[in-house]
Amino acid sequence: MSLERKKHSAACTMAKNTAKKRAAGGVARRLTGPLGSPVASPPPVSPEGEAGVVQPDAHSSWCLICRDGAEGDVVLYECSACPRVMCSRCLDVLSASRDLVAQPDVLFWCLSCHAGHTLKAPAPYYGFYRENLPAQGGKPALQGFLQLNGRFETGSCAVLAAAPIAVIHFIVGGSNEVVTPVPLLSHYLEHYFPNGGYIYIEVPFDVTTHKSIRGYTRAQDAHIIQLKTHLAHSGCVLAFFSDHSEEDSGWLFAGKDKGKFVAMSVSQVLSSVLGPYYGILSGATMIFLVCGSVVAHDDAFSELQEALLDYGVASAIIFTAKRFQPLVATNFLLALAEQVVIEQLNVRIAFPSLLSLSSRLGQHTNVILMTRHDAGGTPKLLVTNFARAHAQTQPWGIPVPSQCPLCGSTNSWSEKVAVKVSYESLDPGVPDEAPVYRYLYSCTYPDCGKAQRKPCHKFHIEKPPGSILKAAKTKSSGWFQSPSTTFPALPFIESGTQGKRPRSSDGEVTAKRMRV
Repeated sequence: MSLERKKHSAACTMAKNTAKKRAAGGVARRLTGPLGSPVASPPPVSPEGEAGVVQPDAHSSWCLICRDGAEGDVVLYECSACPRVMCSRCLDVLSASRDLVAQPDVLFWCLSCHAGHTLKAPAPYYGFYRENLPAQGGKPALQGFLQLNGRFETGSCAVLAAAPIAVIHFIVGGSNEVVTPVPLLSHYLEHYFPNGGYIYIEVPFDVTTHKSIRGYTRAQDAHIIQLKTHLAHSGCVLAFFSDHSEEDSGWLFAGKDKGKFVAMSVSQVLSSVLGPYYGILSGATMIFLVCGSVVAHDDAFSELQEALLDYGVASAIIFTAKRFQPLVATNFLLALAEQVVIEQLNVRIAFPSLLSLSSRLGQHTNVILMTRHDAGGTPKLLVTNFARAHAQTQPWGIPVPSQCPLCGSTNSWSEKVAVKVSYESLDPGVPDEAPVYRYLYSCTYPDCGKAQRKPCHKFHIEKPPGSILKAAKTKSSGWFQSPSTTFPALPFIESGTQGKRPRSSDGEVTAKRMRV
């Protein structure tokens, strides 16, 4: 980017060789509620805090084509139909026409709007129109079509950060307690907002006592006023929640008591920490950098999902690894910032692309995406689990054991045997199918089971419901998407195979085995 940036420097100091706790999980004393006596709730933030609200700049600062800004003689043409802009380097506007396109009755239509309007009926791109845009019958202001220089470097539906952005990082005890990539992510994002459209707020919390909750709540007043002023009516929020979780219950760490972490229920911690930000988090994207014990315990996960619905969070992401390492998610989170925050793509649509850039993350953890849907008048979460799938080590996202449980051998599994089932289509125009539904494995160590007087160990992996994401698939690996569920759960309706029948005449499937 050609805009000048502020340079940051950091001093490097030597420290004794001690290691911080990197995994976001552990063991802590559990408390059923805050310590100490309850105190009166602090007064809400005064409405006067909203008096200084300013309307945000309506258009992006970055060209839709080259993603660069404007300097010197470069002009940014603002689309009259959306927040996108295009620069004079990427649009070949002849010098004789520059005064014409600058007239007040001439409107500009960006390439993205043109592409959407002409998707089914291609048409030349003129860019500038008199009085009305093409959708309202406007006529081209120029005699010929506009010559484009360059090509799309983003999706045609990308916006490139027109609205103000706020990143809020809730972190237990402060940045010294949990190692995360969020500061790196913040440093990356701020360069897209040279005119002050970005703020980063770090919110350390310790809510172990009623007194500390009161102090924490009061300390957020200034942040709330700052956020309301910055976001106005069109800004968006990216929130991170960095914490440890208690392995045996899924409870979240609330802070420390007498120098040691204590854990409380998910609902207790989230209500104490997120309570002051009620309203700010409505429509936000939220990422939980906590260990998978929250997901592993149904009660804890249900409380988290209830909180997302209560606070109006639009989408949320959580990881399932028992000892989740937030730094492993760095590439994934940078891709999320690029596509969802900067380009403002729909997170569910962009998710396969995010996963395709995060193979290493898949070796460490599954990823759960939760998106809010208000259809039918009752808010619900659409919950989808994504697991890395590898042909040899993790078919359909289910890991193959690294060691034979009978003899202790490693790397001893035979070539897997694929079991296929043949389906005859009832529709003459649809081809028959023979998908793999099971893999068979056996230990190849010659003495496996002899000590126990048992045959060599064998096992199989059944294909679960779901499918491999084509957009995130490589030659040997990909991501397996399980069927989405809803929270709260919908009534169960039994369904069967439709439009297909097994080939065998007695109603049983016809299975074929083959080595792969």
